[in-house]
Amino acid sequence: MTPVDVRAAAEQLVQFHARFALLFGKEQAQDHSYSYLKGLLACPERKSIEPIALNVGTGQVSGLQKFINIAPWAYDDVQTELQAVFAEELVPSAAGSPTGVVGVIDESAFAKKGIHSVGVARQHNGRLGKEDNCQVGVFLVGVTPAGLALLDHQLYLHRSWYTGPEAADRRAKVHVPEDWPFRTKPQIAAALVRNVAALGTVTPDWITADEAYGNNGDLLDELESLGQRYVMEVPTSTTVWAVDPTACVPEY
Repeated sequence: MTPVDVRAAAEQLVQFHARFALLFGKEQAQDHSYSYLKGLLACPERKSIEPIALNVGTGQVSGLQKFINIAPWAYDDVQTELQAVFAEELVPSAAGSPTGVVGVIDESAFAKKGIHSVGVARQHNGRLGKEDNCQVGVFLVGVTPAGLALLDHQLYLHRSWYTGPEAADRRAKVHVPEDWPFRTKPQIAAALVRNVAALGTVTPDWITADEAYGNNGDLLDELESLGQRYVMEVPTSTTVWAVDPTACVPEY
């Protein structure tokens, strides 16, 4: 990138953040949100609080930590505004596309060394292609010819967070709501699609996902109930009927 490109990108970042700034509350919190956003984009390796605060922020590590951990801003409002940006700036590019707007369901893992981060467990890490100690999130991404955006997301709480006598205390320590139930990844995916549909800001023409989700009948039933068209990957061992099998049963 040329210096001109960098300046243009910086101006776009300021404008993008300005649309969300008021959702974070007080001016100091707004500043922290901008520092964190810059850090996610600019820090080449560790994107944790300390290097972000020291490299691109004001140097106030504790302030940025409080903003991320306990500041009273609602991510739902930010996510709702992001859907509005997607609808205004990217969805129009799909008007002439035969595919339209596509919602992609996928999961991603974040490697962790400890045991205290919410949802962390020994589980499949898709990035590494093997089992690892990690957190896993389920994501619904909106895709158009002009670009893509995160429409909704949710952290997956591994079943181990719900088993054993200390499970409730473990969840309470990381502020998981008491009434938060265990949900499989396909159940989370169904909730994400349902939430986007309920808000009505974005209406995907299609939903797609890999076989981990395409093989789940409950998720497909949910999409059917929403009137949502979908194209899902299924295992190669899936039986496909060329005709309705019930039509082949003789009547007596």
